[in-house]
Amino acid sequence: MTEATAAVEDSGAPAILDTKDVVDMFKQCNLAVYAEARREFYREVSLNPFKPHPEGLLRMIEWQFWDWFSFDCSISDIGLTGDESSDMRVELVHNKDNGISPFRAMAEYVYAVDPQVGERKLQDFRDIDDTNFASMFWIKDANAVKGIMTVEDLINGGIYDVASPQAAEYDGARGGLIVNRIARVRGRWQGCAIPIYEAHRPDDPKTGEAIARSFRHSGYRPDFPGLVRFFYGRAKDTGLDWEEAVAAKKTGMLNQLIEQARD
Repeated sequence: MTEATAAVEDSGAPAILDTKDVVDMFKQCNLAVYAEARREFYREVSLNPFKPHPEGLLRMIEWQFWDWFSFDCSISDIGLTGDESSDMRVELVHNKDNGISPFRAMAEYVYAVDPQVGERKLQDFRDIDDTNFASMFWIKDANAVKGIMTVEDLINGGIYDVASPQAAEYDGARGGLIVNRIARVRGRWQGCAIPIYEAHRPDDPKTGEAIARSFRHSGYRPDFPGLVRFFYGRAKDTGLDWEEAVAAKKTGMLNQLIEQARD
């Protein structure tokens, strides 16, 4: 779920198209595409159906679906027209080279029909669509005055200075974990979604180094549903969620369960 939409064309702040609006558009013009994507997302996230989940968590995961659908899914590149008979021909495609994201389709549509969306906003939308990615980041520094967080991508590598209102919350931090989606717009990186996960502790740099090593040495590169599943869903090898895996590790059962799953 994106957090804001710029209202003034010549504002210094980049325009952000709310992913809820993207989802709502597809619910109206092509429910089949929306429903197919939602089934795929929740199948991959794999929440434990036998475990009660807080309303707040379920709502947050639905927001993550909005973001995944908008940014990571791909649809027929005929785009959206606002005409139901035409838009019903849009389909999900599983080769991104053969389609466009729902976010991009919605951006082009609102540019065509809304006089308040000019060239500059459209370029912001295109830049977000072209550059956004989600990953697990280690916080190396945060400056509330500048509104900047310096983070390291623990999965893919790289250091990013990210403009974020969360810099105030983490001001002065030299550690901590944030799992989020960022994009480069108007020459700088910024957060463009609600974080999947945040943790101020542990903040020991050795923890960040250990997490980075575990991803890079294993070659594991989770996609977006994989990141959500990592914290809230059931692991594919053990069937345990994050809390259950921590409990199993404490009791010495985790390695045994992993070996059983591999056998």
